[in-house]
Amino acid sequence: MDDNKYEAISKKIRITRVALGYSQEYMAQELNISQNVYSINERNMKDVPLERVMRICNVLNLPIEELLKG
Repeated sequence: MDDNKYEAISKKIRITRVALGYSQEYMAQELNISQNVYSINERNMKDVPLERVMRICNVLNLPIEELLKG
């Protein structure tokens, strides 16, 4: 996957999170990680483990297919 695709995924996650009114702190709490780690993950999805991506989608009620489509 090229860097533009990762940027698009990060943007969709951020937009969805903000639209739901969720803070990065809330997301981190739900994922059992620190806010700092969540912030880094949200900015750059390139090195985020697939399991965490799936958990993020679950918290945001965002189908992974929706996240990945262009």
